[in-house]
Amino acid sequence: RPRAAAPAPVTSAAHALLEAAVDLDGRPVGALPAAGRATVAVVFASWCGHCRAEVPVLAALAARRPDVRILGINYRGHEEYEQRGDAAAVRAFVAELAPWLRVVPADERLWTALGRPAKVPTLYVFDRGGRLLRTFDRRTEEVPTLAALEAALPEAPGP
Repeated sequence: RPRAAAPAPVTSAAHALLEAAVDLDGRPVGALPAAGRATVAVVFASWCGHCRAEVPVLAALAARRPDVRILGINYRGHEEYEQRGDAAAVRAFVAELAPWLRVVPADERLWTALGRPAKVPTLYVFDRGGRLLRTFDRRTEEVPTLAALEAALPEAPGP
């Protein structure tokens, strides 16, 4: 089996561009709320079976860690690959599987800052300050478990 190509580096601008982006409904993403500890950003496509498999893990994370913001990143090039999806398919995916997921359509600047991920899903974990803590790259890893995601996050605040 051929080795997967090394992922492109994620630039420090990726988190800032996420916070400056608007979501699928035209609302600004903005900074994390005061109680927010981290951002998990998942690149997905409506037609992706692995993305569907990842949704329950992300839903469990959202339930266990309300201090973590979870954003879906949808890039037109991936979404419309071989005419598999479009904006309506993205909305249907979210309505059916993840109504809690806030979706950010990725422009070229954000996509480049994320290292132009070649596979979906690709998942990024950023700390509150925007530092990349962990990437789960589908070329080299399976869909992460809840334990793996939690291990990548900063410590939850104490009581």
